[in-house]
Amino acid sequence: MFSFLKFLQSIINKVQRNKGLWFTILTVTSIIGVLISITLINMMTTNVANKIYAQVHRVNTNQLENILETRYDSLLSVGGVVAIDPQIIQNIKTKSDKSIHDILLKMQKAINTRVNIDPVKLNYYAASYKTSNSENFKYANLVIETKTSISGIVVNRDGVRVIAITPITDGNATIGAIEISQSIVVVKNDFEKLGKELAFIIDKSQLVFIDLKYKQGMLQDINDRYKIFFHDYNPQFYSHIRKIDLNLLQRQKYIVDNSYYITYDDTTDIDGKDIGLFIIGESTKEANSFVNITKNLISSVTTVAIGLVISLILFMF
Repeated sequence: MFSFLKFLQSIINKVQRNKGLWFTILTVTSIIGVLISITLINMMTTNVANKIYAQVHRVNTNQLENILETRYDSLLSVGGVVAIDPQIIQNIKTKSDKSIHDILLKMQKAINTRVNIDPVKLNYYAASYKTSNSENFKYANLVIETKTSISGIVVNRDGVRVIAITPITDGNATIGAIEISQSIVVVKNDFEKLGKELAFIIDKSQLVFIDLKYKQGMLQDINDRYKIFFHDYNPQFYSHIRKIDLNLLQRQKYIVDNSYYITYDDTTDIDGKDIGLFIIGESTKEANSFVNITKNLISSVTTVAIGLVISLILFMF
């Protein structure tokens, strides 16, 4: 080992006596060192950026879940008030279907006029007979049988809706259920308050459940699997969605470009069946957007780190 060190030292001494060769080796070594350092720093900062973007995906999906839960609670509260109306209870007992629909229409108008929420639609179900103008009988029967409210997203004849169904009781007996619903677009309105964009794209397999008058001329293709009710959303945002690779988005969880940071969340109905995707977007054009802040921080760290590496290498000379 000692002989090898002496041999190595003699080679270094010889090279140092040849000033041109010595400085050439130092220069090449320094350049290689800088390039390796830049590569490693870029890899580390890219990894940090990816972790930030992945964390924002989780934040956005959590916000979506919270918004939906808040919406369900709001609908259940309103539905609970409607369900205890004595006129509705009495008319269910006498099977006065038309009278109940007239009462619900008046209530619906009053709610949509006076209460500061997006337009709602009211329907009812009876335990002892089949009601008209309602379609979510399976869920209503479950509510009546279990005496427990349910909520979720459904695909109805008039489109995709957020619904809540709560039982109507008379004494100890459950005699029916009240359904209160809003268009899926209400979720977009809630996200806009957070300064973000949101669009719902529907799986084409679900279009068979929607009446023609509600979808004719209202849909545009996103890809072979999804469509969008384009009139409900920001034209710039849904046009951008049509350009991105949804397969890549679903694999990576997010896509970042010069216009938007885009992420998504799977959308299921009450039965747990996939019916589409919520696409969430945040503009990257704003100077104070989290994407630009992230890029600026990483750029600053990279610049400082490279400066330190170069300074150390120059100090070796």
